[in-house]
Amino acid sequence: MTNSSTSSSLQPKTDEQAVPALTLLELPLSYIRFLMGMFISRLGDSLFTFSIPWISYKLTQSSIVMGSMYAVSVLPIVLFGPVVGSMVDRWERKKLMIITDSFRALLVALIPLLHFAGVLQLWHLYAISFVLTILSLMFDVSIVAIIPSLAPKQLTRANASYQLTNQIAELAGPLLAGVVIVAIGGFNTLWLDAVSFAGTLVVLMLMPSFGKPKLMASLSQIFKDIGEGFKWLIRSKINLSFSFQAMIGNFGYSAAFGVLMFYLLNTLHLNTQQSSINYTLLGFGGIIGSILAVPLEKRFRRGILIPVLLGIGTVGFLFASFSHFWLAPGIAFFAVTVCNVAWNTIVTSVRQETIPSDMIGRVLGFSRVLTRLAMPLGAMSGAALSGWTDPRAVFAVAAGAKILEVVIALVTPIRKL
Repeated sequence: MTNSSTSSSLQPKTDEQAVPALTLLELPLSYIRFLMGMFISRLGDSLFTFSIPWISYKLTQSSIVMGSMYAVSVLPIVLFGPVVGSMVDRWERKKLMIITDSFRALLVALIPLLHFAGVLQLWHLYAISFVLTILSLMFDVSIVAIIPSLAPKQLTRANASYQLTNQIAELAGPLLAGVVIVAIGGFNTLWLDAVSFAGTLVVLMLMPSFGKPKLMASLSQIFKDIGEGFKWLIRSKINLSFSFQAMIGNFGYSAAFGVLMFYLLNTLHLNTQQSSINYTLLGFGGIIGSILAVPLEKRFRRGILIPVLLGIGTVGFLFASFSHFWLAPGIAFFAVTVCNVAWNTIVTSVRQETIPSDMIGRVLGFSRVLTRLAMPLGAMSGAALSGWTDPRAVFAVAAGAKILEVVIALVTPIRKL
């Protein structure tokens, strides 16, 4: 994910002094405020993520419907990722994020409103989830694009802090959601999610604008923008290599994660508490990975660190494929998630350093099409394989995907970072 030339920021690290794992106080105050708002919003997202399956079941009592909600969350990214990228590059990003956040809050609130009016139907959930995914993609790509403006001299620390915020919210969110849904029900829980969008809205309104907006584009201009983003990604060997790594890695991870609960309950015959501990380790892995990214990058050259992280993830999945220990899946996913989050933090910094600011939306839009498309394919493949043979074979497939990621890191310009 870089141009053919290598910037000075990508040279081998020589600082051998002790480096704190992650010091938020070293980041600009505006970025710290932004992280606080994001944490509130991400907690609300967790409430939505847990409420929608609950509501779907209440409406249909169908596991197929619950599962199909996942496909709805991926399809818009595949269909509209490049278009969203063009919009992020053309529109003023602060205003775009405010608009998308406002509409997301209204859409979430629409679900309990329709329910209390007695007119909520299943197709409403599909339609709202579809549009929410497009708006969320627009918001998330905008975040990656504005971080260099908020913390231009501390990209890896800023990205690691953002990852840490997300991981803590994802760990605490399910616990909060379970309590809240039991207390007030899934529909009323969505009111809290709608209100949580205020966390980012207030912070965004206090921020300066990010760049000058271009003129509204015609349909032909949008397609031209998309073509330019595609060409830039294809020509940037490092960026394209990262995208292929993420695509292959997401396939393997989704295959393993998709059958995790089945493996814990049906193969290892674990109880609810033991299964919960395995999943909790996965959440902690994300937090540790975001904390370790900064000191690791300070001590090791990126071209060495990236294949090592992917190699450790390979070992994690291999351990799960051979071990019958009841905690082996949790340990494996802990190792994999630590490495994945650290990898993602470092790679995001490289993207921000190497992709021109006015191109980053389009490039990331195409990249996300590749990486997200692999997720449902991996989940379906994992489910089919676990039904045909020992489910542990899925972990071996996931390990094989990690090995391919390592190979990409070693034979592409990534090794020169």
